[in-house]
Amino acid sequence: MTRTINRRRALAAGAATVGMATALTGRNAEAGPLPDVWGQDFLMQWSPPNDVKRDLTPGKSHVRLSCSSYRLSNKEGTDYAALVKSIRDAGWAACEAGSAGWRKMPDSEMRELKDVLRQNDLLFYALHVWVNIIHPDAAEREKAQQHVIESVARAEEMGLKFILTHTGGRDAKNKDKPHPENWTRETWEQSVRATRRIIKDTSGSTVALAFEAVNSCNNNTPQSHVRLMKDVGDPRVKVTLDPTNMLHPGVVFRTTELINTCFDLLGEDICYAHGKDVQWNDMLPGLEWVIPGTGVMDYATYLVRLSRMKEPRPLLLEFLKKEQFPEAKKNVEDIARKVGVTIYS
Repeated sequence: MTRTINRRRALAAGAATVGMATALTGRNAEAGPLPDVWGQDFLMQWSPPNDVKRDLTPGKSHVRLSCSSYRLSNKEGTDYAALVKSIRDAGWAACEAGSAGWRKMPDSEMRELKDVLRQNDLLFYALHVWVNIIHPDAAEREKAQQHVIESVARAEEMGLKFILTHTGGRDAKNKDKPHPENWTRETWEQSVRATRRIIKDTSGSTVALAFEAVNSCNNNTPQSHVRLMKDVGDPRVKVTLDPTNMLHPGVVFRTTELINTCFDLLGEDICYAHGKDVQWNDMLPGLEWVIPGTGVMDYATYLVRLSRMKEPRPLLLEFLKKEQFPEAKKNVEDIARKVGVTIYS
């Protein structure tokens, strides 16, 4: 039997979604990515409402800038003092490391690294995990999940509060490649089962799994972050906030609303944030990476909302050539200065 979806049923479903998210987070959740602007009878609602106001009142927390071209490594023989100094000398106050090359260290070496980080006031906040926990091949899927489990152990040794990870996708070669089955209920349930397994196999750990949205996969809105936390049902499921990874033509010119929705729904579950920017320059919806502060992303609102977090959060600038990061850093610092947000130095 074909079920007719009418406006009344759609509104009822939306009300149920709001109730679910409110029960979970204590915050009101819109049923869709962003609210309608001119009512449900209109077509594409991609232009922002005329009455969008930006509340740029800063909070008390500072923001530590991090950079994807200046990451920590623990390869054997690494001169930690020189490496950490090079990151600080480039002006970055925080850093992460890729999980793929992060090895288990002897206690003495770990103490040495922690001492160097403390002496240079460099915040090492997370391991960045890039694997496909729902890979279509069973052996590769098991390998990926085991890597996340091992990364939790490595993070705990270093005293890190979280790792970055992803819900995965159905393409066998690239988890971020769009696939027609990425948004099916079956794929979503695979992501939930994989996450529950990782949580179970790392039980007793305090290291959170901070999931990053990817617009080509099933976790690609603030609402999907809320749903993932609900469906997995464990407080260790958290958020790596990347609003640029949520962009599509319907929200690309509504980033103020998108950013506020992210912070309103996810709040203190946001472990840290990613900083990127894009422009939509052609007829087809292909978004091009640009230097932060020169594209569509509302960095004034983004920085202000980060500054209102109870504790300071790092902001990772990424997806640029190494020589572009100084300009990106300066743009973010200039915007922060204008709105009264402190960038930690």
